[in-house]
Amino acid sequence: MGVVLVHEEFSAHETWPLGCARCGHLWQEEYLVRHLTDGHGHDVVLWLRSGVMVQPPWSGASCPACGHDGVRAFPPSAHPRVTAAPPPVAFPTVSPVTSSGTGLGLTPVPATEPGLSAAKPRPRRRVSQPALLYALLAIAFVLFTSFEVFEYVVTHH
Repeated sequence: MGVVLVHEEFSAHETWPLGCARCGHLWQEEYLVRHLTDGHGHDVVLWLRSGVMVQPPWSGASCPACGHDGVRAFPPSAHPRVTAAPPPVAFPTVSPVTSSGTGLGLTPVPATEPGLSAAKPRPRRRVSQPALLYALLAIAFVLFTSFEVFEYVVTHH
């Protein structure tokens, strides 16, 4: 096997959001993605982290929090909890008296008051496939037995 010469077309820095399916941990990893073309015209994509070639973010990632290998990679800027939220908007409140002492006035209030923190969203728990299978079997059993009981009551009365 000989050496294949490749020509670099372009490189790009990409940040990929990743999420764990078990614990709900979210984090981001930065990659240098090099797009190359070999001597035969085939496209080659190299993923680098700190100058070391690694697998793409959608294969072989493990959660740094729990070690689970069921990690999902989202395309850059596609995950809603990782992207930046717009700044909070200040809503005016009505005060009975203006600063001059007469009439109704509007006083702006900060969007977040000191001492109050936004509720942290809880990660969604996923139901395992065996639990869903057992639930489906239980529903089928209940339906079957209810039809049998109904048929017995109708024929004997």
